[in-house]
Amino acid sequence: MSGPGPMSDVRADARRNRRQLIVATREAIASRGLDVSALDIATAAGVGVGTLYRRFGTKEALLDAVVLGLYDELCETAQACIERPDPWNGLAEFVMELAGAHRDSRGLAEVTAACERPPSPELAQRTAALQDAVIRLTERAHAAGELRPDVTWQDIMICSRAPLDTDHCLGVEAGPDGWRRVVTILLDGMRAPGRTTLDAPGPQISQA
Repeated sequence: MSGPGPMSDVRADARRNRRQLIVATREAIASRGLDVSALDIATAAGVGVGTLYRRFGTKEALLDAVVLGLYDELCETAQACIERPDPWNGLAEFVMELAGAHRDSRGLAEVTAACERPPSPELAQRTAALQDAVIRLTERAHAAGELRPDVTWQDIMICSRAPLDTDHCLGVEAGPDGWRRVVTILLDGMRAPGRTTLDAPGPQISQA
């Protein structure tokens, strides 16, 4: 009985190259953001630039594929948090996870902050799904009396970005996990009952 033929080998190489490009791109945008070259990605993946273009067509298409994958992971996390028996624990877990995702990937943080241009239909769909998940998490925590009533789901979205610049201040070093302390303090500030009325207007959905 003969083994796999040449076409099987070609397909296996193609799948391997695609995986390597995805991994290399995730790592590249995590540390450097979206301003990374096709050559840098291909070199990190151990393939030629031509392979990148054959697999994805353009660098932008590769970046889109990677970012959509990160969004899908966040959507899965959000759904798991919605299913937690304790509404506050579910909300707090997701806020910590979303903050951590922003910290882990500079590229993801750039995309979630980009409101000046319309997103692709695929990204818009996932953004809406994440917004819906945060709304549900917020409503559950409100209904349980655990989340102060003047804190909105939009507040929670914005607060998830607060730890992005928390490493150094006036000679103080936060340490590698200092951002988690920041999120914990923020969560305590959101928990009912609140002590100070939120007078300033709350954040709103951007109008593209």
